[in-house]
Amino acid sequence: MDLELLKELCDAPGVPGHEENIRKIVKRELKELSDEIIIDPMGNAIFMINGKSGATILVDAHMDEVGFIVSHVEESGLIRVIPLGGIDPKLFYGQRLTIWGENSIEVTVGAAPPHIRKDGDSAPEIDDCIIDSGINYKKLQTLVKVGDPVTFSTKCIIDNQRVLSKALDDRVGLFVAIETVKKINKKNLKCQLVISASVQEEMGLRGARIINSRVNPDFSIALEGTVSNDLPGVPNHKTLAALGRGPEIRISDKYLIADRDLNDFIQKLAKSKKINYQLTAKNAGGTNSTAFQVTGSGSKATVLSVPVRYLHSPSSVCLLKDIKSTIELLSLTISNIHKFKS
Repeated sequence: MDLELLKELCDAPGVPGHEENIRKIVKRELKELSDEIIIDPMGNAIFMINGKSGATILVDAHMDEVGFIVSHVEESGLIRVIPLGGIDPKLFYGQRLTIWGENSIEVTVGAAPPHIRKDGDSAPEIDDCIIDSGINYKKLQTLVKVGDPVTFSTKCIIDNQRVLSKALDDRVGLFVAIETVKKINKKNLKCQLVISASVQEEMGLRGARIINSRVNPDFSIALEGTVSNDLPGVPNHKTLAALGRGPEIRISDKYLIADRDLNDFIQKLAKSKKINYQLTAKNAGGTNSTAFQVTGSGSKATVLSVPVRYLHSPSSVCLLKDIKSTIELLSLTISNIHKFKS
């Protein structure tokens, strides 16, 4: 696995509507392996990797990460932002951020010292927080403007068989997609493979909604970093996926009932090669798989995910062994999809 690529993907900024930096990386990696590349009006990048014949399988990972945009710059030099995607205000308070204007600058979310806060004070809403750069207003006007994207400042660390980073939702999915395309033998493909790097998933699956009508897949797999809640004090039935047990094959979430025949097919392939996997059924969350299942002519849809602790936070955690197993299972699925029988 190209771990330098994973770090590059995680460290690059790419909030909803500003995915261009991520798109450049994915395009660079897949350009020579694709027969055709389409960039649609929303900014989705679609890579056509044509096999000899057969059904069309769409594999998607979204480029955007949860983040913020600048909404106001005050004459005092303080800055306000609004969130893009679901972010817990308690995780925001006191964090360091990067504003990606013409030149990036580091800022901090202003936090009242604990000795002057009242017991029981809750974290303020994100758009009520002050963002402090310490830069005077005249200079700040040349550096920051309304609409500039903002991300957490944490950098990706890969060591000791783990990854610690922001944006693992869904840079880990993009990494799995890229590594899988490099791994499979295109000449032996008995399907039409399409990889999509989609935009604005965190804002309501917006990019995915227009991909199906262009691709018309028979099968679709959304790659994700999924919630791993395997923590002290959490009941077993609420842990969902767990680190170290392989990729999640999703049965359901708030908006999806995955195709049971496709899930059974993937499970049989995993068992045949002794690849660990885990099944999750839940009624929360959602992925682009929902859009691929019900838009256009529809498709047999499911989700394949790498378990990640602390999603949508400045520092999420996943394991390299789970990433590797996800690549192996996805490669196996694509290479054998022509054998699928419902």
